[in-house]
Amino acid sequence: MKNVYRLMTRKGMKMDNSTDIISIIIPAYNVEKYISLCLDSVIQQTYDNLNIIVVDDGSIDSTPRIIDEYAAKDKRIVAIHKKNGGLSDARNAGLERAIGNYLMFLDSDDWLEKKCCEIVLNEIRKEQADIVIFEYFKEYKNKTIKIKNYKSSKLVYENGNEEDFFLYDMRTITAWGKLYRTTLLKKLKFDINFRMAEDVDFNYKVYDMVNKAVYIDRPLLHYRILDVSAVHGFDPCLRDKFSPVLISVKKWAACDKLDKKKAYYSFSAIAFLLLCQNWITLNESFSFSQKKHEAMILKNDPIFKELFYNIKLIQIPMSRKLMIILGKYNLWSIFFEIINVKKILERRR
Repeated sequence: MKNVYRLMTRKGMKMDNSTDIISIIIPAYNVEKYISLCLDSVIQQTYDNLNIIVVDDGSIDSTPRIIDEYAAKDKRIVAIHKKNGGLSDARNAGLERAIGNYLMFLDSDDWLEKKCCEIVLNEIRKEQADIVIFEYFKEYKNKTIKIKNYKSSKLVYENGNEEDFFLYDMRTITAWGKLYRTTLLKKLKFDINFRMAEDVDFNYKVYDMVNKAVYIDRPLLHYRILDVSAVHGFDPCLRDKFSPVLISVKKWAACDKLDKKKAYYSFSAIAFLLLCQNWITLNESFSFSQKKHEAMILKNDPIFKELFYNIKLIQIPMSRKLMIILGKYNLWSIFFEIINVKKILERRR
């Protein structure tokens, strides 16, 4: 451990005396506009014992050069260059090289608050937790919004205390926005066949091994909203991308544990809404009658049919749950009008 610690030290930098190392895995693909801000936010962390793994996933812009320039200046940075294999494959490549006893995922177009690592590490040590979940800022082109997912400033889950169980909540299911104890991830990998919601499948499997988890209402990450992202832009292949993940999570939830069923139907609800928004509503070739027709076909798809009989199990924000209720009663005019208004408001941000 001491040899690793010395290897990671930057010339002229005062290092934390702790031997705890945080591995930060940053997949990068054609992000020349954003990667510098991301890496600057990491190397300037107040907690310095970092193993920064940047995975260039076959970029064809100047991303590889920028990564190498940073790696040449900071020995804590490990630059990996590989053929394009997608986000899951890039994260797996990072996991193979991680040496930290704690681990964090960070998207290359996002960035961290300067004290992020210090704060979450102190929290995971103090609580002796397996995972710490923290809040973030949504960064629109002209506006920053602080996200607060829960009323409480802090939540603690310990194995067996189902009342405080928040892990399966779709609001905090992403791979980013967390500090993991690395031992949880030793036998896990992201499924490289998934092109959407791969972190949902991954985290549900991680959570099966969690004995203690902590949520803190501290916005420590800046999440950039891009129109071309999978979550916010039109994607004609979105349905095919969601299907295998939904099938996998359904198999995971096929037991008598109520929390897993709630997790599955909550994920199914979010997937249905995203498909209606980004696959149907944003498809400019569809007339309104076609949109209603496609929504009915989607609703009766075997993947989603059970969803509308299990609305009571859905644990998502009420505004989204109401959208599912509108779909259940085929109130598509109101349904699609709400989506259109929402997209207009987002464009103004």
